[in-house]
Amino acid sequence: MAKQTKRHGFLLGCMAPLIAGSALTAAALLWLSQDAEREDLAKVRPTMIDFGRLPSPPALRQPLAAREPPPVEVALGSAASETRPREMPSPPPPPDSFEALFSRVTVLDATRFRAIRDRETQVLHLKGIAGLAFSDSCDGTAGRWNCGARARADLARLIGPRSVGCVGIVAQGEDGESTSDCWVGSRNLSLFMVSRGWAEPVDPADPLLAPYAAKAKEEKLGRYGDGSLQPPDE
Repeated sequence: MAKQTKRHGFLLGCMAPLIAGSALTAAALLWLSQDAEREDLAKVRPTMIDFGRLPSPPALRQPLAAREPPPVEVALGSAASETRPREMPSPPPPPDSFEALFSRVTVLDATRFRAIRDRETQVLHLKGIAGLAFSDSCDGTAGRWNCGARARADLARLIGPRSVGCVGIVAQGEDGESTSDCWVGSRNLSLFMVSRGWAEPVDPADPLLAPYAAKAKEEKLGRYGDGSLQPPDE
């Protein structure tokens, strides 16, 4: 009988810590859950099942959306017209066929080139423009510079070894020169020289050439510059 009493006492002594530990754990969990519900922190306060996990970043509130700036009213009048981009007319496409196709030409100046047609030498002047002679010079910030030679070089560089196609060839006087509208590839030569600042339209109100001439003056291209600014490659 004494042995059984000792055995029961031993078992109770071993089980008591386990029972007490389980009770304390349950009480702690119950307290944590009630505290989380009370303070609405269940999503950020760790629990027993979170032990061993990597900590998650705290939930951040989204910032208030910034107010959109009020629309800027553009004043009508001269100020609005100055900020509005210039609308340039579209370049004319080359014709389906040419009256004459010159395989080799020699550029003389900003508006003229020499070619051979029907075994005869002919000088053609680009239609609708007046430009620099080869010997002309222009004033710049660093002094006078050879704008006439630069103009001829720019036209010669565009043509290169390619053929020049022309339409509307009209003889002018007894000097053997003719006026003509000419293209290299899809580029109209009269428009090219005006847009580069080397020539001006004969008619100041020309609907095609006048806007390009005004833009070249604004950007100080060609003859309107000081010789240091090269026209952009196109």
